Amino acid sequence: MVNTTLSSNHQIVMPKAIRERMKLKAGTSVALYPLDDNRVVLVKQPKSYVEALSGLGKEVWGSLGGADKYIKQERASWDK
Repeated sequence: MVNTTLSSNHQIVMPKAIRERMKLKAGTSVALYPLDDNRVVLVKQPKSYVEALSGLGKEVWGSLGGADKYIKQERASWDK
């Protein structure tokens, strides 16, 4: 854990250890999610959500025999 202080302009300085670990650079977009009255989560935003989400869930399709096969089976099961 690293501590920092809120300035009179309501800004915080991100400590070097955190910046390096999260690979944060000047201009990096971050989101703050309040959990309650005492805690917040800081999340680095991706430059591209398409790239960040690409391949997500790939293992699910593999367990179903592949996306194409699964979709064909589902469509074949629909009442016509």
